[in-house]
Amino acid sequence: MHNFEQVKDVLEYGQKIHADLQSFYRSINDEKQQTRVKMLLDFLSGHELHREEALADFEGRAKKQILETWLQYKPSIDIEKLIGDQSIQPNMPMDEVTKIAVDFDNALIELYRETAAGTDIPQVKQLFENLLEMENNEKLRFVRDAGQLNDI
Repeated sequence: MHNFEQVKDVLEYGQKIHADLQSFYRSINDEKQQTRVKMLLDFLSGHELHREEALADFEGRAKKQILETWLQYKPSIDIEKLIGDQSIQPNMPMDEVTKIAVDFDNALIELYRETAAGTDIPQVKQLFENLLEMENNEKLRFVRDAGQLNDI
């Protein structure tokens, strides 16, 4: 379980999770996967890189005062354990890979939801609500794109 002390810790953790997910998707994308699943894993890897960069940009634009705000409560979700518990097998159906990716997205959404709910500071709450909305929109976009890829 990751310890969070300040707002910047949660943002840096989010970046780390996106980097870990990118590595996870690349590591399981081998010659044994079906062509569409390989395409989906390539898409997911690039998607996580984009999300990691977007989060770093988000952190870079945040005010130092907000980033250094101390958090009273730490979120209960352990995304690293969730990643470690997952495995994508050769010839796994595309919809199962999609479900695993959505589970990761839901975990990040819950991380930001819990962090927003655990603070009374309006600027910090707004920051995490913005991240929550961004992650939710990205999840919906991914599900739509994965459905289109499945139709190929």
